[in-house]
Amino acid sequence: MKSIIDLGSELLFDRSRVASPYVRLLITAIGQELARGSPWVRVNKRVLAVYEIGVELITTDPEQRLVA
Repeated sequence: MKSIIDLGSELLFDRSRVASPYVRLLITAIGQELARGSPWVRVNKRVLAVYEIGVELITTDPEQRLVA
């Protein structure tokens, strides 16, 4: 299953699969939980743009970031 799902104007993130703890915390702070206890958070793309967070920064595998 994918950890990021593009819904057009919003993105769904599976926080449990985001590699960086700092990005995970930021996504939790600016996003909205879909259900209590769920790792899924929805975030508006405009809000991500304000914080200058691109999807390429949110990788699911730490090794992917080291290679790039």
